[in-house]
Amino acid sequence: MRYLLGSFAILYLACSLSIAGEKGSTIDLTAKLIDIPGKFPADDLYDYAYVMKYKVIGGKLDGQEILVVHYKPRRARNKIKDQMQKFVSGKLKRFKEGDRHSLTLDPELDKIWQGTVIDDFFATDRKSIRYWCLKADPAK
Repeated sequence: MRYLLGSFAILYLACSLSIAGEKGSTIDLTAKLIDIPGKFPADDLYDYAYVMKYKVIGGKLDGQEILVVHYKPRRARNKIKDQMQKFVSGKLKRFKEGDRHSLTLDPELDKIWQGTVIDDFFATDRKSIRYWCLKADPAK
């Protein structure tokens, strides 16, 4: 019996890992940038990611306010050439409140980024998902 349960557990774990590794966890949407709290730190001090608030205006989460984590937002997305290049892309050159962006997001921030996250929303909102921004383009 123990062998059977062990085999079932291994099969369950293998299925779970293959599902988690699929690309289906990303979300494509259009959103309006509604809050950039504070100022971005200088890029040359350290690697960091910064949380901004968006109002979704198209896609799966339409109408919701969401928190999105951007790597080094002072840099144009296509100018990021360091170790994070495989996790950051797009044509967006700068972030400005009120602008609309086409975003590709990943809800599994911890699997992508383990460094410093500047999150001014954490004091008042610890429960909301922080979505990692894989791609940011100006919305059409």
